[in-house]
Amino acid sequence: MLSAERLALSITYLVTLGSALSLYGVADTPFLLGFTALIAAGLVNDFTVRFYISRFILNTVGILLSVLFLLDLSLDNLVKPLAHVLLLLMAIKALEEKRPRDIHQMLLLSLFGLVVTTTFRFDPTFLVFFLYELYLGIIAFVITTVYSELRDMPLSRSFLKSFAKVVLPFPILVAIGSVPFFLILPRTSAPLFDITQPKKGGLISGISDRVTLGKVGEIQQDNTVVMRVFGPLPPDPYWRVSVFDTYRRNMWIKTRAVSRSEEPPPEGRRILYRMVLEPTYDRYIPLLDYPLKVIKVEGTKLVLKRKVGGYYEASENISKPVRISALSVLAPPRDPPTQAHLKVPENLPPSVKELARRLSEGKETDEEKLSAVVEFFKGGFSYSLELEKPEGDPLEHFLFRAKRGNCEYFASATALLLRLMGVPARVVGGFKGALRNEYGKYYIVTNSMAHVWVEAFVGGRWVRVDTTPPYVSPYLRHISKFDLLRDALVAFWYENVIDFSAKKQSTLLKGAISSLKDISLRDVKEFLKDLVVMAVSLVFVYTTVIFYLRRIRKTPANLYRLMVKRLERLERRKLSDLLPEELLRISRGKSYGNYVEFIINLYRRDRFSDRRVTKEELEEGYRILRKI
Repeated sequence: MLSAERLALSITYLVTLGSALSLYGVADTPFLLGFTALIAAGLVNDFTVRFYISRFILNTVGILLSVLFLLDLSLDNLVKPLAHVLLLLMAIKALEEKRPRDIHQMLLLSLFGLVVTTTFRFDPTFLVFFLYELYLGIIAFVITTVYSELRDMPLSRSFLKSFAKVVLPFPILVAIGSVPFFLILPRTSAPLFDITQPKKGGLISGISDRVTLGKVGEIQQDNTVVMRVFGPLPPDPYWRVSVFDTYRRNMWIKTRAVSRSEEPPPEGRRILYRMVLEPTYDRYIPLLDYPLKVIKVEGTKLVLKRKVGGYYEASENISKPVRISALSVLAPPRDPPTQAHLKVPENLPPSVKELARRLSEGKETDEEKLSAVVEFFKGGFSYSLELEKPEGDPLEHFLFRAKRGNCEYFASATALLLRLMGVPARVVGGFKGALRNEYGKYYIVTNSMAHVWVEAFVGGRWVRVDTTPPYVSPYLRHISKFDLLRDALVAFWYENVIDFSAKKQSTLLKGAISSLKDISLRDVKEFLKDLVVMAVSLVFVYTTVIFYLRRIRKTPANLYRLMVKRLERLERRKLSDLLPEELLRISRGKSYGNYVEFIINLYRRDRFSDRRVTKEELEEGYRILRKI
C-alpha cells in the first residue's frame, strides 16, 4: 500500500527534476547533466537501496563547490554561477536521508531554480515549466505537510480518493485566482534588476562591428529570428545596422562612429512601426532604412545613441528582448560625405584600378559613372554562398575570374570602383527582406536575411546601390507553416505577457469601464436569463451524471445498495442504517444468506482493500442479486 512518505517523495522529485531541466540553456550543459543524474540517483536510492552518505560529508562538499562556483560571480556573469549552485544543492539534498524538513528544502530550492530561469527565459517554454512547477509544487507542499503528520503510515484507497478531490483542483483555482492580480498590479517598462548572462557573440556578429569578405554568407545559413516587426512595411525592406567607411585587409571597418544630429530628409513616406528585438549580445539596433527617430524603448534600461550614417547603438550589449517603437522614412539620407568616403587602399591590385578607369571613360557626371558600375555587374556575375578559395587578392579573383560571390563581395567591389571613379561611397550592413507571418499578422527578420549594400553620394544625397543579384537564401525556404505557427505563439507570449505594460493595463481598464457604461437594463436581463438557463442546464447535467454514477452504473456500492432494498422488502423494515455485520447476522440461516455474504464481501473489498473487484465477480454479484 502506498505510504505518505513515498507519495511525498515521488511528487517532490518530479518538481525537483522539472526545476533542474528548466535551467537548460542557463547552466553549462555538463553541470546540468551531471547534477540531474545525481538527482535521479537520489530518487532510485530513496525507493530501493536507501544507502545514505553522511550529511557532514555532503555538506562539506557542497560548501566547497559552492564557493568554487561563486568565484565566477560578477555583474556580467550573475545567473550562471547561481544556477550551478542551485543544481549542486538540489543534488546534495537528493542524496541525503529525507525528513519532512529536507523535502520542504528540496521544494524551496526548486522554486529558486524557477526564479533563476525567469531572469533568462522569456519564451513560452518558461510558461510550460512555470505551470508544471506551480501545479506539482503546490500539491507537493500539501502532501509533505500530510507526511510530516503521518510519516510512513499506509494511505488507504478511500483516503487517496478524498485527498485527490481536494488537492488536485486547488492549484488550478490558485492559477485562475492569480489572473486578476496579473491584470491590475502595477508594472514598469524596464526590469528592476537587469541580471544577464555573460557577454558573447551576437546574432548579427560579423555585420555590426565589421564586414569581412566571406563572413556574411555564414550568417545567411542561419534561420534564427532576429526580430519581429508590427506595422506596415515596404515590399522589399532594408534594415540598417551599421555603416562602414574604411576598407582594410579584406574587411570594412568604421572610423567615424561619433554621435551627431542630422537633418531628416525633406521628402518620403514616413512609417511608424514596433519591433521586438531578440537578444543579440551586441550593441547595434536593426532599424528600417532610413531611420529618423527611436520613439520608445521598453524592456531595458539601456540608452540608444544615434551615430553618423543614421544607425543606432545601445550603451551596452542587448542581452534581453527589447521592444522598440521607431519612425523611418523611405528617402535617402543627406549627411555630407568626407575624404574617408573616397579613400582606397594603396595595395589595391592594378587590374581593379584599370577596370575603374575603363568604366569611367566618357562619363562626365556621377550619375553616369554610377550607372556604368551597375551595368557592369549585370554582365555574367552570379550570387553564391559556396565560394572557391581565391587566388591572390579576393576582390581581383571575384571581379576577373570567379565572377560569383555573396553580397559583401558585390558591395566591396562596387564601393571601391565608385571611389576610384571619384564618387563618394560607403558600405551599409544589415538585413534585407521580411517574412510575413499571417498567423500573428506581423513580420519576422532572420539571420538568413543578412545583407550588405552600398550608398553612393550622388546629387546631394546618399543613393542606395545594390549590385548583388536578386537572391533568396535556401535556408529561408526551410521555414515551414509549423515554424510560423510556433513563432506566432512566441510573439503572442511577448505581446500579452512580457509586453503587458502599465499602458495596456490602463487601456484594458478604460475599455472595461466604457463597456459597463454601454450596458442597458435590457442587456442585464438578457444576461441573467442566459445565466439562469446555463445554471439549470449545468445542474441537470450534473444530476444526470451523479444519478448514473450512484444509481445505474454497475459498482460494488450500487450492488450493495440494491441488495439492502431487496432485504428491506423481505424483512418489511428499514435496514439502510444498519452496518454490513448486522445485515449478515439477520440473513444468517436463511436461503439467501450465502448470496448476501458474497455481495457484502465484494462491497467491503472495494471500500477497504487494495484488491480490486473484477468485472466477472461484479457480474456474478448482480446475477445472484436476482435470487434474493
